[in-house]
Amino acid sequence: MTQLLDQTLIEEIRRIERATGKNDVLSGVVSRLEGQLAGFGAAFSEQVARGDSKGAVRAAHTLKGTCRQLGAAALGELFAEVEASAKAGDFDEAKRKFEAGSSLVAESLEALNRA
Repeated sequence: MTQLLDQTLIEEIRRIERATGKNDVLSGVVSRLEGQLAGFGAAFSEQVARGDSKGAVRAAHTLKGTCRQLGAAALGELFAEVEASAKAGDFDEAKRKFEAGSSLVAESLEALNRA
């Protein structure tokens, strides 16, 4: 099982904060991620309903990358699975995976906010 957070990446973000004198880099990115996650399910469903399969795949791909860059390793893996299902055209499975990961989303956000 993938670890919840990659502390190495979290520490790199903290080093950037110290180097730039901006102590809100991590919290700002986490806030934006929270907004993206809150809207993902509805946006994904809307894209699928419109027949925008590329947009649905791109949305999952974007969240996968954001999570991985931020150090939310397990959450990045969740969105890798959602993306793989969407790429395969199985949008129902992609939605199920996202919905089944709701506790992981909550745990990851809580951990990021504590980091």
